[in-house]
Amino acid sequence: MDESILRKADVLVESFKYIKEFKNKVFVIKIGGSIYQIEDAKETILFDVAFLSLLGIKIILVCGGGKFINDEIEKKGKKAKFVDGLRITDFETLEIAKSVLFKIRDEMIDILSNEFGVSADKLTPEEKFVIASKIHYQKGEEVIDLGFVGQVKKVNVDYIENKLNEKKILVSAPIAIGEDENLYNINGDLFAANISLNLKSEKLIFITDVLGIMRNPENPDTLISILTISQCEELINQEVIKGGMIPKIKAGINGIKNGVKKVHIISGNIPHSLLLETLTEHGVGSEIIKNG
Repeated sequence: MDESILRKADVLVESFKYIKEFKNKVFVIKIGGSIYQIEDAKETILFDVAFLSLLGIKIILVCGGGKFINDEIEKKGKKAKFVDGLRITDFETLEIAKSVLFKIRDEMIDILSNEFGVSADKLTPEEKFVIASKIHYQKGEEVIDLGFVGQVKKVNVDYIENKLNEKKILVSAPIAIGEDENLYNINGDLFAANISLNLKSEKLIFITDVLGIMRNPENPDTLISILTISQCEELINQEVIKGGMIPKIKAGINGIKNGVKKVHIISGNIPHSLLLETLTEHGVGSEIIKNG
């Protein structure tokens, strides 16, 4: 018999224990805007999401869209402004962010429902599944008004769980309503992590445009497959983990400390990386676990 057929059977056998373990569990998945803009990656990621849903896994997708937002801001003759990685969001910028992120959210639902035939629905700020509070950002002695930039204050767990029982995939943009009834733009990684830790989800997965955590970002052979919280903190102190990866790692660490089972960082550029990471023994990205 053709060995390639036997290898396929081995993969299916290997996945059995994970399929059994994860049925009816919750995965929170953040899809970065930088990877979503790549058409092939987008289709493959959403196929994997549909596949996992059909296995009985409940999924909350959080969409990013930073680059798309920057592009729309520039089209209007403005310039995107940031303070320590946080977008300064005046009312016009908030409207742009809402338009871009809601469009991505709705497109994801359309592809999942109509192309892949799975049950998907949106979570909207007006449902108050997340309540935000305005960030008062202090840099040194200066307090900087970031505008409509928020942080997660409360997650309505009962509401989300009830809705997940109706629809196995829920898609959200990282925008939430505040107690003052204003909408706030929230960092997508922190938004996903807060939902994940409040639901105590089985997995929090960040899909990015990098392989995972690498000791040398220029060398894919230095990918670290499994790390503990302590190892992550040490790599941050050593500045091995730096830049845009720091918020993801810190969000992941906070998630694990508060009930999330495992955190994964994977590349959407690897075909079916989501399935390979969750349904095979070795995976293809970086997995963060509790200290041993």
